[in-house]
Amino acid sequence: MNRLVRTIAAATLLACYALPIQAEELPRFSDHKVKVYTGKRAKPRLDHEFWRDQSHTYRGAMRDDKVNAGGRFIVVILPCGTECQAPTFLDVRTGRITQFFTVSNWGDVPDEFEPVISRADSRLIVFRGKRNEKGINGNHYYSIDDRGELKHLYSTDTGGDFSAALKAE
Repeated sequence: MNRLVRTIAAATLLACYALPIQAEELPRFSDHKVKVYTGKRAKPRLDHEFWRDQSHTYRGAMRDDKVNAGGRFIVVILPCGTECQAPTFLDVRTGRITQFFTVSNWGDVPDEFEPVISRADSRLIVFRGKRNEKGINGNHYYSIDDRGELKHLYSTDTGGDFSAALKAE
């Protein structure tokens, strides 16, 4: 009996090593679908001095821009340097503004490179580069909740090489 248990255990262990190793599948926009809000738009809530300094940017975005993230948010990019962007969310339903972190350190990138990639009908958003100039220099996948808060899903380290197209479609 003891010999049988050892044989079964050895066979199971061997079978586990023989299975092909699959890379973890990256999050995709199509897996995070959400309905896009089309109702009346609120005025931007400029309840912080910093937001008031950017009032023309937020009012213009609310007036002219389409929802482009999480079903009800406009991603508004504020500058923070040559290779740096400070993305914020403007909630078209409530006017609430949410700020996160900066993304930077892209180096030499193609002209079509976008540091922030989102879709109007998806809760998935991807930030490319280093967050707050620290940690992994790569693609950072997040899910957006109804309040505009982010939940980190996955990061891939590109080592600062963003020449390959993002595979999140």
